[in-house]
Amino acid sequence: MHAADLAADLVAAWEQGCGRTPVGRGESLLGALGIDAARRWDLSVGQRDTLLMDLRARLFGTGVTALAACPACREQLEVTFDLDDVRTHPPGDPTDPVEVVQDGYTVYARPPTAGDLVALDVALPWPDACEQLLERCVLGARLAGRQVPVAELPDVVRDRLETRLAEADPQADVQVVLTCPDCGRTWSALFDVVSFLWEELDVWARSLVVEVHDLASVYGWSEADILGMSPYRRSLYLDQVRR
Repeated sequence: MHAADLAADLVAAWEQGCGRTPVGRGESLLGALGIDAARRWDLSVGQRDTLLMDLRARLFGTGVTALAACPACREQLEVTFDLDDVRTHPPGDPTDPVEVVQDGYTVYARPPTAGDLVALDVALPWPDACEQLLERCVLGARLAGRQVPVAELPDVVRDRLETRLAEADPQADVQVVLTCPDCGRTWSALFDVVSFLWEELDVWARSLVVEVHDLASVYGWSEADILGMSPYRRSLYLDQVRR
């Protein structure tokens, strides 16, 4: 996709996503990449996040700087890493089902998809949302030849199933190991590329709106004309306007 076309699509996605949840914002960003709803809903969560990491690298580079609060002493840490440091490679197709055999139970399930997150994007308590997600992902469970509802699966089987699903789609759950320099506490923090990218995109889009306003006020150009320019060409005109 041409950079100018991407800018216009991203501004439209940003406008659409301002009133949406993080899941909805991820949907909007995938739409800006030209991925239709049917295809993006079939993506595993890790595949979705890989595409958004690629988009982030294209827009803002691969270096990441963020703040994290130590869970022990609440000290604010500045965290820096490269996106390549948190990229993972699934052992196979992350949308393929997995099989778990544990304590006489045989369970077939598939990793969660972006479509599952969209379907469950409602204000549910966390345990209820996890239960509904598991019910969507389990394709079948048997014990001694009979079908078993997901609600009857014991914790040891659920834990083993969650481990297998995480192994099948490792990009879906990126944890960054942090250590507090003040108290020495070490913990893992989730890197949520959707929320992180959205915060950066929000700053970028608001700045771009100001640029469009400045150029349109002076030259009378339309928003489409201005967004259709390359960033370099647009900056040249802005230099003239802001002298």
